Amino acid sequence: MRSGRFALDVYLPLAKGADGRVSYHVGAHYSDLVTFLLDPRSYPDSPSGIVHHETHISHVFVGDAYVYKIKKPVNFGFLDFSTLEKRHFYCREEVVLNSRLAGDVYLGVVPIYGRDGRYSFRRSKGAGIVEYAVKMRTIPEERLFSSLIGAGRLLEDEAAEVGAMVARFHRQAPAHRAGPYGGLSTVRTNAEENFEQIGAYRGATVDADLYDRLVEKTHAFLRDHEALFGQRKTGGFVREGHGDLHTQHVCLIRPPVIVDCIEFNKRFRISDVLEDIAFLLMDLEDKGRHDLSLAVSRAYFTRFPSACSVELLQFYKTYRAVVRGKIEGFTAKALAEEDPGAAGAAKRRAADYFSLAGYYMGQAHSLFNPVVLMGPAGSGKSAAAKGLLGDALVLRSDEVRKRIAGLKAADHVYVDYGTGLYNAETTHRTYRALTEGAVAACREGRRVVVDAVFLASDLVRQFYDASIREGLNPFFISCFADHGVLRERVRRRVEDGSDVSDAHPEVLERQLAVMEAPKDIPSFRLMRIDTGRASPEEIRQALRLFLAPGSVRGGRDGREGAC
Repeated sequence: MRSGRFALDVYLPLAKGADGRVSYHVGAHYSDLVTFLLDPRSYPDSPSGIVHHETHISHVFVGDAYVYKIKKPVNFGFLDFSTLEKRHFYCREEVVLNSRLAGDVYLGVVPIYGRDGRYSFRRSKGAGIVEYAVKMRTIPEERLFSSLIGAGRLLEDEAAEVGAMVARFHRQAPAHRAGPYGGLSTVRTNAEENFEQIGAYRGATVDADLYDRLVEKTHAFLRDHEALFGQRKTGGFVREGHGDLHTQHVCLIRPPVIVDCIEFNKRFRISDVLEDIAFLLMDLEDKGRHDLSLAVSRAYFTRFPSACSVELLQFYKTYRAVVRGKIEGFTAKALAEEDPGAAGAAKRRAADYFSLAGYYMGQAHSLFNPVVLMGPAGSGKSAAAKGLLGDALVLRSDEVRKRIAGLKAADHVYVDYGTGLYNAETTHRTYRALTEGAVAACREGRRVVVDAVFLASDLVRQFYDASIREGLNPFFISCFADHGVLRERVRRRVEDGSDVSDAHPEVLERQLAVMEAPKDIPSFRLMRIDTGRASPEEIRQALRLFLAPGSVRGGRDGREGAC
């Protein structure tokens, strides 16, 4: 079980009963029980400390070797943990269901005894069972799929292993050809519920026009593909899956484990296998990792080719993006007064998810163009850009800047940061020329790769806005590395003198001090790569997975296993 922060689950916005109210059944002892579980001395294994995480449905207590999770005594209508018997039942369900994908992480259900306000994991005379906890082994947070992506790791082999693992799991899962789950009526109910709940946020976390297009296109798809949903169900593709399959629930140890499936409601767990895998693919693409999405997809459909339906997979990715956007919108509202900063971050995440949903509906079949590699001096962006897309036009800011000044590319001008050839006015002219040149070349049908530092976030935004206005499909790759690696690369480059860059060690230090992270562009258009952990050719190979002409988004790419 992970020891990091818990994400809001996909079912959060449904947190109410059939009468529209949330029902809590919290006994007087509950806060005392939580206090007991916060004390490391309470546990049989005597951990050195306890880290506590709380979601809307559970408390999780993370020790050195083990994790203990108790369910809150709540009734949300779609979820009912209101009695001790029900919590015991769903604790056992959680262990059984997660054992399918999590190996020996889930160890069992343990009782907690209590008497006269005192609690223990050991039974004593006169004490009764007051609660049940799911006991798990800890898993390393740093090996979570989401954590490794955040660290800029490439991970193609690991992603393929996960795709193969999920395919095996789905193929072995029981099919539901009859019954209420996974059919058209369930999908329609879920979609309508989404739009009803999102409606209040129209014009806030979701653009009003985009909302209307999402509603219209969803209705049209369900109407036009009624037979397809029936065929999928009778064909055995509605199966008992995971229900909450995203990168925070995947740990890339050997072999990988996938945790935290939905145990409390079959409606969320039994669905078309494409809906299950679509969540993971969407989550990867939202993080800018289209390369890993393709790696997972190819491995999955190589082993389960009959499950493939391009149009239905695209529908479910759109649906999952809408669900996540909805959840982040609810989060933003809930935190507006308590934590405005966190609320703002949630609102931006909601906008990102809805932007991705809009992308799936519109541009998902086009190649990314132009492609921007950016980062400080020594970050490896130029090495990765070189030969990335064959005969693509490569626009390098160092060359454009010198051309503006009437210099040759090989002429070196080593000056202090922000002075001479590198003053603010020349920098503005350089980036304007880069933008105009990239847009013009793309309009002529050429592939374009831009290689520039992009120190200021407004420069990234200006390039993005100009590309979008022209109907282009831009993508940004942020290259970074350990500062020691950057310093050594720049030192060696200055000594060699063969590169056109004029950045010297003092310039790098200033860049590192003032460089701004890209912002205000959709997250699915931004990929981060730690170039200190991979060679330029390895990086180019990862980028070509989704940038090369054979990997058009949303359709078969002509390679084995694509869907």
